[in-house]
Amino acid sequence: MAEGAEGLGHLKNVSRAGMFVRSSDLPRPGSAITLQFDLPTTGGGTVNLRGEVRWTSEGQGSVDPSPGFGVQILEPPREFAEFFRWAVEQLEKADEPA
Repeated sequence: MAEGAEGLGHLKNVSRAGMFVRSSDLPRPGSAITLQFDLPTTGGGTVNLRGEVRWTSEGQGSVDPSPGFGVQILEPPREFAEFFRWAVEQLEKADEPA
């Protein structure tokens, strides 16, 4: 949710401090935003984040045709740290030789 409008998106390029959200609903850079997503881990749960939209792909001349925006996360909760740790573990597993 940003500026009173609700939208849907997909998390991409997640870091400890921010993320790219692929979405056709593009909030204005500088907007306060709240994000909510379900944890993909076995324990489940929901993560609620507050952040600021730093940029959008609109007008960026991006090669990727999928629109989206970058978010700087403000005061990430414990649940986000758990999610980030899980995501890193998944990448490490994918890089392991078979």
